[in-house]
Amino acid sequence: MPHSGHLNVVNLVGVEYVEGGKSLRLELIDSIPPHHTTLLTFRNTYAVQLYQTRDDGFPFVIVDLTWRPVEPAETGPTLVSLSYPFTGPGVIPSVDDFRPLVIVHLEGSMVGTILAEEVVIQISSPMQKASGETEKD
Repeated sequence: MPHSGHLNVVNLVGVEYVEGGKSLRLELIDSIPPHHTTLLTFRNTYAVQLYQTRDDGFPFVIVDLTWRPVEPAETGPTLVSLSYPFTGPGVIPSVDDFRPLVIVHLEGSMVGTILAEEVVIQISSPMQKASGETEKD
C-alpha cells in the first residue's frame, strides 16, 4: 500500500463498489496523453462523502486527488468529522478496534473524502489503436 500519493488532472469515468460492497473503486483516465487508465480501489471503505460540484455527468475532471495515512491520534477526530456513527464506548467497533486508515481527498468537478484501510493502485497501458499498436509517448 502506498503510504501517501497524489494525482493531478485526471478524468473520473467510473465509480463502483467492489469486493461484495466492502470497497470503493474509482476509474480514472489521464487528461494528458498517453491517457493511461488508473483504477484506485479503497479497500474496506469506512466512509464516503462525494459531492458533484456542477450539473455535469461523467467524466468528472479531478484536478487534485491525494491520499495519506491517518495518524493513530487522528483516527477518532477523523471518524467524528465524517459523521461515522459506529464509535464510542459500548459501540462496536470502538476507535481502538480500527486498523491503520488512509484518508483520500478529491477536488475538481467532484469533491469529497474517502476513508479506507488501504489504497490499491492498478495502472494499465494506454488504449490500443485499431492496428493493435499502443500509442507512443
